[in-house]
Parts: sequence; C-alpha cells; structure tokens
Amino acid sequence: MSKKILGYDYSNNEKIKVLLYLFVGGSAALLEWGLVYLYAVKFGWNYLFSTALAYLCSTVCHYFATNVLVFESGARYEKKKEFTLVLLVSAMGLVWNLLLMRIFVGVVNWPIMPSKVLASAIVTVWNYLSRKKWIY
Repeated sequence: MSKKILGYDYSNNEKIKVLLYLFVGGSAALLEWGLVYLYAVKFGWNYLFSTALAYLCSTVCHYFATNVLVFESGARYEKKKEFTLVLLVSAMGLVWNLLLMRIFVGVVNWPIMPSKVLASAIVTVWNYLSRKKWIY
C-alpha cells in the first residue's frame, strides 16, 4: 500500500518519512508534555506517575498516527504481532522515560518540565530506531 500526501507518493522516500515521524512525534510530545504539566504541576501528582500516564496516552495517539502517515502497518508482521512489538518497544521507552526523569528530577533536582523535554528527546531516538529496525 502506498503512502500519499496531496497525490504525491512518498512510500520510498525516507526523508519525508523521517519528517513525518518527527511531526507525529512532535505532536505526541506536545500532548505528553501538556499532560505531564497538567498532572504533575497543576494537580500536584507524583512526577513519575504523571510521566507514566502521559506517556501511555501519547503513545496510543502516536501509534495510530504513525501507522497512517509513516510506517506500513502489517508489511513485515501480522498486525497482532506488530502491535505486540510496538507495546514492547513502548514499554522500554517508558522505562527509559521513568529512569531519566528519576535521574533528572529526583537525583539532579532539575525542574519537572525541562527534565521531561530532555527525556522525551532522548527516548524519541530510541523509539524511531527500534520501530524502524524491528517492527516496520
């Protein structure tokens, strides 16, 4: 199945796919940061719990958007296995997020939001490379 934007087929154009992945990832990151801000800063919830909940919400949105715009869902594995692999990669991303937040906020004593932005940047690299290499 080909991927098209305004009639242009970008199925084999890695530069466009990376740009779209960054757009989708950026949108998911904004959602995640907004939820962390809401949960941790406004509601006063624990920053690690807030990070986990926000990550889970943004991951679901990210999964569906990348399947539509970036990756060819079902091209390498059947959808059930693909979804299981996405869950495993996302779970590892969550572990990375929580570990980085624990270090940045809990150990180094940085503010929550700059810590979350930095953690997201690091985890984005993991997410893209692992999805590209092992899933899609």
